[in-house]
Amino acid sequence: MIPSLTTQPIGWIGDTMKKERAIKMIRAERNRKGMSSFIAAEKADINQSTWSRTESGDRATSWDVLIRMAKAVGLNASITIRKKQ
Repeated sequence: MIPSLTTQPIGWIGDTMKKERAIKMIRAERNRKGMSSFIAAEKADINQSTWSRTESGDRATSWDVLIRMAKAVGLNASITIRKKQ
């Protein structure tokens, strides 16, 4: 993956990102924007309790939900699948 001039991947370790790092990035961006977890959860179409428990680490979640959470706070998120070389 070649980063563009305007974006750079953050938190990547080799080819994988730990869910914990993704959650920290999402929480930081939500806080930076002054967005409540209730509003963010509505935008992600998940329960507020799910949002809060995911952010606090009390609930394990899927990458699908993390991507929806990231997009809800304005982060670009995607999953890339590629053949091993």
